[in-house]
Amino acid sequence: MLAREETFALKVQGLASRAFAWPIYWAMVAAGRLYFRYKFSGLKEFRREIWEKLESREGPVIWAANHLTLIDSFLVFWAVCPWRKAADRRLGPWSTPEYRNYYHLGGFFKARLIRGLMYLCRCIPFLREGEDEASARWRERVFDKCAWLLNNGGSVFIYPEAGRSRSGWLDRRKPKDFLGRLALMAPNASFLCVYLRGESQLYTTAAPAKGETFRMHADLIPAVLPGETAPRQISQRLFDKLSELQNLWFAGSALPKNCGGNDIVDLNSPLAREHFDPETGDVDPDWSERHFTAKERAYLAELPRERVYPACWKFLAAKEASHKALSQSGIHTPSGGFLMLQADLFRRRVLHRPTGAQVEIAFTDEGPERVHCLAVFRGGSLGSAEEAGDVLWEVSELPQGARPQDHVREMCLRLIASSSDEIKTPDVLSFTEVDGIPKVLYKGKAQDWGLSLSHSGRFTACSFMIS
Repeated sequence: MLAREETFALKVQGLASRAFAWPIYWAMVAAGRLYFRYKFSGLKEFRREIWEKLESREGPVIWAANHLTLIDSFLVFWAVCPWRKAADRRLGPWSTPEYRNYYHLGGFFKARLIRGLMYLCRCIPFLREGEDEASARWRERVFDKCAWLLNNGGSVFIYPEAGRSRSGWLDRRKPKDFLGRLALMAPNASFLCVYLRGESQLYTTAAPAKGETFRMHADLIPAVLPGETAPRQISQRLFDKLSELQNLWFAGSALPKNCGGNDIVDLNSPLAREHFDPETGDVDPDWSERHFTAKERAYLAELPRERVYPACWKFLAAKEASHKALSQSGIHTPSGGFLMLQADLFRRRVLHRPTGAQVEIAFTDEGPERVHCLAVFRGGSLGSAEEAGDVLWEVSELPQGARPQDHVREMCLRLIASSSDEIKTPDVLSFTEVDGIPKVLYKGKAQDWGLSLSHSGRFTACSFMIS
């Protein structure tokens, strides 16, 4: 429960924000249009459809959107709200920006100017990280404030992912419970689900590029359905809706949705052992410095000697698979740019260091003879031990005398055909290349399946996505 002085402070902040709503709205829109040159596709029709739904339903609204940049709250508010709705008490949202990202920017005067602006924009600072008692108590106070606002005729804006997606992809398999808990505190509320993205937004950034054009999809759904009592159940339904809007956005985009990769390494290949001492197993230090970051080398230095060789190739397989996934999205790493990628084998992620984009990885068919790695940047999930993912893959030993390039392609087409009820035979499929990336042609069209082919020594491997 909130103390009386806390509810009083929220009321004062609400009055102040409504008093300055129109000048702040016009100032921010002017900056967006004149300085950043941002544009929205189909804005008038989008607003008309959303406000027909908002005004036909009573009760507060919980705004929920995907999160790619530090100014998403402004962009979503701009997209949804025309100027005449800027000071709407019931539907204008209170926001929950991350405290560390916004409240210490600049020097003494700039920081206070930003804090004042955020106060007038109805912001309640949130602390997403930290497991200590003070951090947990901070989050609970924000939760209590949001619940009080919803139950007193207000609306709130909270990112359901609890942070910016480092891959630029909202994963429906990773719901957070915060909004489900909040919805149960205000069961008469609705979720305003918004998916907004710039047409050229390849990955998460601090702000969209100047001149960006945004396209958006939205829907209004009940926060709590009859019979729903578990926060995770409610959050999953919210994530499913946002995922549906995300798929709708990519269906109208020139950007590929499915971006995946794979890589196979034959650990017994003479080429794989070329930079390792045959007697001691020590890695060539010059080769190591060209292929592994300082963090990766520190990890290898802590391993027992017998584990260094396979670990080196797990790092390189992860980087190569991630390079393929990133290239499909439009993020290109130059040949030999191993140090631009940093693999974390424990967290199963690869970081593209120049952009901060992250790729999820998984290893399959691990053993003394080979290493096979799958990577997904966007378009689906690798799954887990409990739940199947969206990637299909196959590893095969190369038949005697077969050309690896031909064998892996034939294997891939057979795998695709065998996994589809629509495709009866691999004979209706063929290969092409688009910007140097292999694609499968079906019915005369290159398919967006996140296709990846790999071969090394005695092994071939392929993967594609079915999302």
